[in-house]
Amino acid sequence: MQQVTVSVCTITYNHADYIAQTIESVLAQTGPGLVVEMVIGDDGSSDGTREIIAGYAARYPHQIKPLFHEKNLGANANTRACLLACTGEFIAALEGDDYWTDPTKLHRQVEALRAAPDCAMCFHDAAFVYEANSVDRDKENWKDSFAEQYPLILPATTEPEQPCVRFSQQDIVRLGHFMPTPSLLFRASSIPRPLPDWFLKVYAGDTTMQLLSTAHGPALYLPRRMAAYRKHAGGLSLTSRSSLKRNISTIWQTQHYLRIFDRSLAPYFESSLEQLYFERSLLHQGLGQQGKRLFYYGCALTVNRRVFFGHFKRLASRFLQR
Repeated sequence: MQQVTVSVCTITYNHADYIAQTIESVLAQTGPGLVVEMVIGDDGSSDGTREIIAGYAARYPHQIKPLFHEKNLGANANTRACLLACTGEFIAALEGDDYWTDPTKLHRQVEALRAAPDCAMCFHDAAFVYEANSVDRDKENWKDSFAEQYPLILPATTEPEQPCVRFSQQDIVRLGHFMPTPSLLFRASSIPRPLPDWFLKVYAGDTTMQLLSTAHGPALYLPRRMAAYRKHAGGLSLTSRSSLKRNISTIWQTQHYLRIFDRSLAPYFESSLEQLYFERSLLHQGLGQQGKRLFYYGCALTVNRRVFFGHFKRLASRFLQR
């Protein structure tokens, strides 16, 4: 049996309307010597997603490797299970409601990484596909792609193509979420497997994998649009309580990053925590929890040592003026 070049790690849950297009976009991948397997972790879907996957697995048994979970594990646990089943030299990320738009995508990325042995992963531009129930309902603010949304970070997708750009681990921490998940391709050797237990608790699994990978080398950006990223509500609720839950999870994640990643990244994590604690304070205010509001306001003032004295001087000045 041929050695697998790329394992596609796909997590899905109730994506019956989308999963066939996702799978077809993987089956369409082509390139000299390219051998692709698709590991699909279905997280207990109840809408027919599982049956669609099973149908493809029956037709393409050497390419489609389904993992059917009887109960819902959650996205991060599902990702960890899928990664353990991947056997390729490279691992591509593709969630069950996204898809690829260029049949040469994987070939281009593999060739780019082989030509840049210092890089641990690569990514490219992706188009936004807005569903009818998109969270962003202000069409005036809609962008066509990630490169258009982040023009100061990502070079425009043009013809002829612009040169590839490297992003360090520090760049990722400093600049935030600018890599489209369906564009990610990792060297398998740059991702710990199994993923550590703490990965199950993080809020942003894709960002965490980017940081784990780029501990081994930079990320290479290919300025070419080769995927589609869906934006839809998907049950997302923006109430104060759900926002608080997200905030708590993100604070835990950032605190853990601060403990495990290189100390040179500490200023960026502390700055993020400062913003998160201010947000936490406002969320508790909205819930009428004044004691917690004051506590997390204090956390925000003290967590970032580099600006603490500035906060202290401003507060002292206000107090003395009274």
